[in-house]
Amino acid sequence: MLSSYCKQCGNLHEDQECAVNSTVIEWKYEGNVVILYGSWSHFQVGYPMMKSKQPPFFLQAEINPPLPPGVHQYKFNVDGVWKHDPNTDVIDNNFGTYNNWLEVVPRKLIQVDSSDDQEPHSDEDFKFRQNYKQDLMKVKVRTYLDWNEMFVMGSWDEWKQPIKLNRKFLGFAKKYINYAYLHLAPGSYQYKFLIAGQYVYDETLPTIDNNYSSKNNILHVNRKQQHYHPQNYDNVYFTQYQIQKKYERIHGLTMTGIGNEFYIFGGRGTGHNFKNDLHILNPRTKELRIIEDTKGPIPDPRAFHNAIKYGNKIIYYGGLNSDKIFDDYYVYNTTSKTWIQSKPKGQLPSPREKASLTLLSNYQSLIYFGGYYCSHDLEVQKIYNDLYCLDLTTMMWTHYDLDEHALKPPPRSAHSATQIKDKLYVFGGQSLPEGHYTPNFNDLWILDFSKEASWANLTPIMKGEPPSPRHGHLGSALAGHLFIYGGRGEHSNDILGDLYHFNPETLLWTKPKIHGTIPIPRCYCAADTMGNGNELWIIGGHKGNMIFNQQNQTHVYVMSFEERDDDDIFGSPKVVGRKPEFVMDIVKAITK
Repeated sequence: MLSSYCKQCGNLHEDQECAVNSTVIEWKYEGNVVILYGSWSHFQVGYPMMKSKQPPFFLQAEINPPLPPGVHQYKFNVDGVWKHDPNTDVIDNNFGTYNNWLEVVPRKLIQVDSSDDQEPHSDEDFKFRQNYKQDLMKVKVRTYLDWNEMFVMGSWDEWKQPIKLNRKFLGFAKKYINYAYLHLAPGSYQYKFLIAGQYVYDETLPTIDNNYSSKNNILHVNRKQQHYHPQNYDNVYFTQYQIQKKYERIHGLTMTGIGNEFYIFGGRGTGHNFKNDLHILNPRTKELRIIEDTKGPIPDPRAFHNAIKYGNKIIYYGGLNSDKIFDDYYVYNTTSKTWIQSKPKGQLPSPREKASLTLLSNYQSLIYFGGYYCSHDLEVQKIYNDLYCLDLTTMMWTHYDLDEHALKPPPRSAHSATQIKDKLYVFGGQSLPEGHYTPNFNDLWILDFSKEASWANLTPIMKGEPPSPRHGHLGSALAGHLFIYGGRGEHSNDILGDLYHFNPETLLWTKPKIHGTIPIPRCYCAADTMGNGNELWIIGGHKGNMIFNQQNQTHVYVMSFEERDDDDIFGSPKVVGRKPEFVMDIVKAITK
């Protein structure tokens, strides 16, 4: 019966006090000034102990925030002397003395299987389960270790219950995934996989040393976050700001947000001036600086490459310059400031430009679609609609073979590919040039990875007025919705500066009304989100053949769905003025 378990943590521990929601430690001995220190803060933060409000009036300290599940050590500083409580559990601290220790019991594990939760046995059990699950997070434990029947065991229930994993074949990656859904309270958990009676860990997932000369995998469960959704997308407000450093007018660059900074790499300036500089932009101070003390082989100058954030690393793939089209692969570690060149194997894509590369973090894979190739003598031109997958755990490329009669988008390049949940939304792009005219698309396709990576054409069923045909535009996800900004039409001077919103649930296109200092139209700019994904920053871009006076300033635009005062955004004054031909502006889209 679930009702026989602790109402606070969901575990059965009749002989010990529950220590999940709050941890109170007592000192029952003499002392005037008693301070508690613990391993949860590396013994660096002291908690002054106060006399309890209830008899027997011992000294107490409540740990806040609550401790995560696991074993924690602690010690008391009593009037300047380190002491431990001799009447509670102790452990040798390797300094000839002892520390006390306690174990915070994790909340009860509730497994979610493919057939949904089992019916409870009583009304009381049902109420307990419903109230209890409100505090839990649904977590997917998965591995690519290949075995027909696998189980997982973990610290969430003190390693008691083996949980059978579901098994699914990923056609686009040509590998199996084994997984289970769990409901866990916020905290850190260790676990291992059980294969044919043997405990193993997945070295491609985060690990931690255990006490048996081996490793466990480790899982961190964060607290629930409130996701902001604007009341409507009918109005968008732009405000212009100036940043601290002039940056060369450039397009075809990339910008990747990691932590509280953006990393800006490559691009093409005036003429054939291709770049391989790496800059950091601080969005709060608006300082832009170049990183000069990196280690490892630096990529050749390039533009129109792909950049993907992966933890604290940035993956760079492909691109082109005046001499060649690249198909190389670099990783930049933002912590160690080190470049690493990697050489993936398998069925590599042919060299091409302006293809899309998208990270599927749940599958530890990159999806590569489309692209364009033109030989130096202009005799050979190719346009693609094939699909490749790079497995980041094995560094193997695979070509996803679709049936020749299967539905798929027409070949294209310079399109957008935006991931929203388990779907990839591909919009627009261009086909092969036809003289001075290049046909463009404004169709919308989805690649559904929950259904074996099958294509579906949303164009016949979508509602509202879609964006006009274009390429070199931005496609970004904000608050679970798709936004299309800017780009170039079918003629070289047809540079766009409009903004469209697509609702994936209603399949409706809308065009928000733009207010404020409107950015100049542009194509081939770069963008990324930061933090919880409610902010979109846009940098750079190309303005075609129109001529504007040059400025000695670099500007920031703030785009929001709510009208804001100038000083509300980073506390900077508003800057007005004309923009250069190659735009080096930064646009911030805020949906909060």
